[in-house]
Amino acid sequence: MRFLSFILIITLSHLTNGQNVFTQFNDTLVYDDFSSNKYNFPQKYTALEISIIDDGNYRIKRISDNGSSYSYLKLEKPLYSYEVQTSISIGKGGQSAGIVLNGQTTINGGILLEVNNKRRFRVTKMNGMQERLLSGSPSGNGWVKSKSLKKKSFNQITVKVQEGYYDIYFNGKYEYTATDTQFESGKVGLFTRASTEVLVKDLLVKKRSSSQAIGVTKNTNEPKNSTTVENKDPDFQEVIMIFKTKIDLQQVEISTLQKDLDKCKSMLNYDTSLVSRSTTLEYNNKILSEKLDSTTRIVTRNKKRLEYLESLKEDVEKGSNGDLVLNLTSILADLKNENQQLKAENTTTKEQKEQVKKDNTVLLREIERLKYMLDLKE
Repeated sequence: MRFLSFILIITLSHLTNGQNVFTQFNDTLVYDDFSSNKYNFPQKYTALEISIIDDGNYRIKRISDNGSSYSYLKLEKPLYSYEVQTSISIGKGGQSAGIVLNGQTTINGGILLEVNNKRRFRVTKMNGMQERLLSGSPSGNGWVKSKSLKKKSFNQITVKVQEGYYDIYFNGKYEYTATDTQFESGKVGLFTRASTEVLVKDLLVKKRSSSQAIGVTKNTNEPKNSTTVENKDPDFQEVIMIFKTKIDLQQVEISTLQKDLDKCKSMLNYDTSLVSRSTTLEYNNKILSEKLDSTTRIVTRNKKRLEYLESLKEDVEKGSNGDLVLNLTSILADLKNENQQLKAENTTTKEQKEQVKKDNTVLLREIERLKYMLDLKE
């Protein structure tokens, strides 16, 4: 009997390929292809990260060299049992990015599924400032190789979530099941690691249809023989077709204008501040450049004066006229003191010059970053 049970378990495992979620999620809860601003995800510009809708994609970039950037789908209620599907592409030289499942925004927790450009994936559990591996081995830092992932293209990622099971599919092929029972529900989001840029082509979230949980009844009192009145006049039909064609063309035009309007609205949030800040930084840079030029002139003048004093000192020390030497001894002492003061001033001026150069470099970097943001807008 035990042998038969063992054979049955092995057979079922081969038939199911390891999946644990068999529920059909048929009702679309959210779909966004980022062709227009539906405001399903936040858009922001900061010194640490950028998240915007750009050219039909949702772009998330972590500018900072450390930490991660998270962007959560805007939903009023947490999700319990659902399926999420998205297509992402990681930029060159980036680390990794992926999906947040059952995200807990109050305690900074959730299940993270991330992929990288080396055709590897990893599942971790984030709880506050700690992350625990749910895949792979500690020696490999949780990373697992997958033949289903593509290196230089968009990868479609699908995850079915139910009762602590997370069935993971890459490009339509089942890959792995992660388990965790702590987070029974939560939010869906996207994230990227440090110094990484990710493009998200679309995102689809589905839930169980209401007919799966509640029986659907049909109205049996509907009349069986219902008739429809159709106007078969050819002229009338032709007029209808003309109006329908015009309406379709107008709908296309309205859709195009709406996309442009949404794009302009999204850019309006940061356009004015960037231009104003760029102007301020350019003005500050001009002031610092003038200070740098003034400091350079002072340093040059002090160097010339120092050379003159050094030559005067040599002439006095070489002179044969004793009276002249005696008379100039006190003058030389005064000049030495003045020389020391000038050297001290020269050192201070050099330090100020170096500080001005550093400040100027920082401002130039900030201007370049802001210009890059403005280029993204265009």
